[in-house]
Amino acid sequence: MQKNKLYIVPDEHCRGLYKPLLNVKDAPIVFLGDYMDPYSYEGHTDEEGIENLKEIFEFARTNNNVTLLAGNHDESFLWSFMGYERTSYKYYNELHKLYRDNVDLLHPYHIIDDLLFTHAGISNAWIYRVNDVCFYNSDFKVTPDNVLDYIGNEWENELKEEFAITRFGYGYLKSPIFWCGYDRGGDDPAGGPFWRDCYSDFDISDFKYKQIFGHSQGEETGCIREFNVGTCLDSRAIFEYDFETKVISKANLL
Repeated sequence: MQKNKLYIVPDEHCRGLYKPLLNVKDAPIVFLGDYMDPYSYEGHTDEEGIENLKEIFEFARTNNNVTLLAGNHDESFLWSFMGYERTSYKYYNELHKLYRDNVDLLHPYHIIDDLLFTHAGISNAWIYRVNDVCFYNSDFKVTPDNVLDYIGNEWENELKEEFAITRFGYGYLKSPIFWCGYDRGGDDPAGGPFWRDCYSDFDISDFKYKQIFGHSQGEETGCIREFNVGTCLDSRAIFEYDFETKVISKANLL
């Protein structure tokens, strides 16, 4: 491990890929969210995921170099049944308590130098939709300059509630930061930073930051895809960012 490295753990989905990083104390580590809801074809179990999640929370609580982001698959357990989780409902009460007991460790975004980490990325299309729907007759507008403050405030306000709103048998969260776009099965043209689809929202965001996000698996395990909005990391590998070269690559954790 080198001190000039930053390590990035995309969507875990119960896999346990993070474990080689447990002894890293001298480099920043950012998890991009989605800790539960395993893919059945990969052979990981809910029980495995719960034990991994406990370890991840403890890892973050005892090491200030570790940052945990929340993803769309964490919403169900932070608030209530949302209707799209793959984890068995019989674990809901245990997971809801586990998430709520450690909610102070979870963040909607993270910044290191000129890098902006979110679960799914922030697009101008989503910012435009937020202004059009929520602030049409308001002097306030969401902009690339204030969008992170907006996301942070919305996150904190939503966390004051423990239960989602139920509609048509599904739960949903009120804030636009949790909007799900058409290409992810939602009812909004553009997804927010927890649901945005890298293949559909191709606009350029005017950030002073380089965006790094997960959420969308690639065709090849461990692939790195560059889009107008930023860099999308496949969720089946750990990645490293070199502060000197400013290059992201698959991590060599031997």
